Amino acid sequence: MLCAAHNYDLAAARALGMKTAFIPRRTEYGPQQRKDLAAEQEWDFVAEDLVVLSERLRG
Repeated sequence: MLCAAHNYDLAAARALGMKTAFIPRRTEYGPQQRKDLAAEQEWDFVAEDLVVLSERLRG
């Protein structure tokens, strides 16, 4: 599984057969960030942070 904040990284991982998890980093590019604010595809998991992702993976 690849956990990433970039939709393009997750698309590449999926193309290789990996599971995917999107966690946004809303201020990675500063206050004017316009990309990677939300999941752009139906990733296997979408979570606000790593704690939430870990809870979903245990579920």
